[in-house]
Amino acid sequence: MSHINIFLTTMIFSTFLTASESGKELFNDAKCMDCHNKNDFKHRKNKVNSFGKLIKSVRACAVNNDAEWFDDEVNDVAKYLNKQHYHYKLKDGD
Repeated sequence: MSHINIFLTTMIFSTFLTASESGKELFNDAKCMDCHNKNDFKHRKNKVNSFGKLIKSVRACAVNNDAEWFDDEVNDVAKYLNKQHYHYKLKDGD
């Protein structure tokens, strides 16, 4: 593997970790678990059945609870929840 490939792989991985860590922090700061519990995420899979729908669900929660998140923050929280609970495959650009 070339040095460039190693660098790019490291950058992509660190970007994902940053999004996941940022999403976890946003999720915790907004006290989302005051309204939700782990079972909520399991039972919602029949309604939230794709990563796109997960983003819409997170955005709706943020708006309803005045979280005032930007789109990239909504995406970070969705990525965090996906990693923890949903495990949907992400497309390029997600």
